[in-house]
This record gives sequence, structure tokens and C-alpha cells, in this order.
Amino acid sequence: MPNTLAHLGVAGLATRSVITAADLKWIYVGGILPDLSWILQRILRKIPGINLYDLNLYITVQSTLLFGLVISLALASLSKEYLKTFSILALGCLIHLLLDSLEIKWANGVHLFAPFKWELLNFNLFWNESIPIYLITLFGLIYFLITYKKGIIFPLNLELKKLKRWLILISFVLIYFLLPPFLLNQPLEANNHFIKTLKNVNERPGKYFEIDKRPYRFENGTGIIKTFANEDIELKKINLKTSETISLKAMFIDEKTAEVFDYHIHSPLFRDGSSYIGLTLILIFWIIPFYKYGKKS
Repeated sequence: MPNTLAHLGVAGLATRSVITAADLKWIYVGGILPDLSWILQRILRKIPGINLYDLNLYITVQSTLLFGLVISLALASLSKEYLKTFSILALGCLIHLLLDSLEIKWANGVHLFAPFKWELLNFNLFWNESIPIYLITLFGLIYFLITYKKGIIFPLNLELKKLKRWLILISFVLIYFLLPPFLLNQPLEANNHFIKTLKNVNERPGKYFEIDKRPYRFENGTGIIKTFANEDIELKKINLKTSETISLKAMFIDEKTAEVFDYHIHSPLFRDGSSYIGLTLILIFWIIPFYKYGKKS
């Protein structure tokens, strides 16, 4: 998926073309909501004994457009303009997922039609490390800087004193976190992220699979990739002798060894750095007006 900074400009321009007076603070929140679960995963992965296959399925369900709408309904309850804010957040989720779907992402993609359809949507137009992403990222930074002054003074219009709004918030947050476990079987059977292939170890030999953006190392003359489940798989027919982050297409020779058909080297420093910058800018965009005008809301 593109970095957070790239999403800011696209979300801002696209949303304001539909909802002219949309508050940039809510636009930026909507622009990152589909990534909320993936950010959460980085924390949950550290819990001892957690089943990483089930965690991946859980996060996959949460990152669908459906659950983006659920968390949008929850957060919109904090705004005095409930329906307008929900529309901004929901549109932001849709724009985010559509932008994500343009990237080349082996073993990855987006869910726009879950729970009715669990196939991953991916148009495979360009890699994360490509001129289109660099330009979109630069545009995101420029857009933020150009709109900063007008956006920062936009009224907060928060609704924090009504019990009904807090009940709405709590209800949809509970749905967001408690409903996914009941839907894990659907993305599993659809083999999203090739989880079913990787999980059924005894059935691996002869099975094709792909892996998206995982650590690779060359050790004792052998290429090794670490899956999202923290399992090492030895790789054959790969001429790469440096430690990298890669995506690959391969086929299992046996349960622990695979023959590589193709691979792509990523640049996580650019993507992660731009995402951290984007998240920091969003945080600043909320903290400053809340500190200055929060008591008036």
C-alpha cells in the first residue's frame, strides 16, 4: 500500500471535490482508517503465543471497506455533524482502498465487497518504489503544507457531552473488534495472502504461493525468507546475497523449501519514513486545534 503521506493529498483532493467544505482533520483520519488494523497488528504480534495466522486473518477482515464503514460510524459519533463526518470518513476509506489497489502487491490487495466476495482486488499498475508513488507522496506533502493554515483553524465541532453519542461510539467499536473472529473462515477459504497454503504445512509440496514485503537474508549459502508467521523458508533459484525486504512468487518443493520464480526488492525506508511523517502531521493537525479550541467545542 502507498505510504501515509501519499494518502493525505489524494484523500484531501478527492474528498473535497465531492464534499467541498469537508474538514481536513476528518479527511486525514478517513484516509488512514483502513491501515488502522495493520498498525494495531504490529503491537499484537508481540504478544507471546499469539496465533499469527489467525491474527493475519483477523486484520484482513478489519481492513475491508465494510469494517472501514463500521469504524467510521463509531468515530463520526464524536462530531456534531454526524452524517457529514461519517460521509467524509467513509469516502476516505474508499479512496484509500482504491489507491491501494493500484499498486503491484503480490499476495495482497483490497476487499471492497466483503463479506459477499473475498477475492483480493489488485490492478497491479506500479510498484511502491516507482515514480508514480514518489510523485503522489510529494503531492501529499505539498498539499498538506498548502492547506495547513486554513485547515488548522477549521472548527473542531466535537460532540463529547451527549451520552447517546458515546453509546454509538462504544457499540460500533465493539462491533469492529468483536465481529471479525466470526468471519475468519471466509478469507481463509479464499486463500487471502496465501494463508491457507502456508498454514497447511503438510499439504505444501507442489503448491504455488506468493509473499508480500518480508525480510530476506542470505545465510550459509542459502537464501531464507521469514513469513508473516515468523517461519523461515529456504529458497532455491534466487541469486540474492544481501539482506533485503522482498516480495516473491514461488512453489514449495517440500514443507520447508521453495523454488523461486520471481522476486522484487523493496525500499522500506522510503515507505516507512513517509508513513511516519504522514502520521505525525495528522497528529499535529489534531493536537494544535484541540489544544487551542477544544474547550469551546
